[in-house]
Amino acid sequence: MTIRLLSQAFVAFLPFLWGGILAAQDPVPAKGPDKEVADRIAVLKEVVADKKFARDAEGVEAIDKLLIKSRDGLDPKDQVAVVKALGGVMKDGKVRPSNKTELYVGAAQALGYFGVEGAKVLKDAYLNKRFPEKTDWVPLREHMLKNLGRTKDESMVKFLVEEAVRSPEAALAAAAGEALGNFEESKDTVRKEIVSDLLKKYGELSEKASQLGTNIDAQDAQNRLNTMQHRWNGALARLTRQNFTTFREWQTWHNDNKGKAW
Repeated sequence: MTIRLLSQAFVAFLPFLWGGILAAQDPVPAKGPDKEVADRIAVLKEVVADKKFARDAEGVEAIDKLLIKSRDGLDPKDQVAVVKALGGVMKDGKVRPSNKTELYVGAAQALGYFGVEGAKVLKDAYLNKRFPEKTDWVPLREHMLKNLGRTKDESMVKFLVEEAVRSPEAALAAAAGEALGNFEESKDTVRKEIVSDLLKKYGELSEKASQLGTNIDAQDAQNRLNTMQHRWNGALARLTRQNFTTFREWQTWHNDNKGKAW
């Protein structure tokens, strides 16, 4: 009798059990457009259009709020709108002075969290003549490169490597090299190619710098190394899971391990 009662109770409970399982398997519905996101974007557009730059701090705050919203999860249409608005900061409105770039820095840092979409906007902004290749604009351009790496968009690896090994501005070469450290979770083939390219340039500079006292090129190479070395070492450490501080140490390790799995 007891067994029969238990069986009947279990059968009666089955609809509730299956209902709970099916409910758990249902996909989470999309959030839909967020009015606060739209409001923040509207504020940001007004700030960008302000020719007196009086509201830039308000614009930075709007960017922060949008970034918080994105981390909580955005409706796909809101995501597209946010990236477009951040792109507008970089390409629209009157250009801020090179010593008042807080709005641009805020947008660049936010774009670093938007993957492939953010990467495209950052690269376009970096190449945009609005931010010329002049000393005054180097700090902002460094931010763009570092956040381009943060997107982890592997299609940007070649561009970052080119900037790292060819940029005439040591600070930008350093920033590009640092940015490449963000690809630490990429496949071996990607990481090995980055490391090989960086070490080739690292070796050229180290060789020239070793001739210090004999020519001006040696002094130039030493100056570049002073700017780049620490940041490149950090990137190489992330990419290889090793930790060295000189080219010779990196070269020795690389020669012994380039054919092995990292």
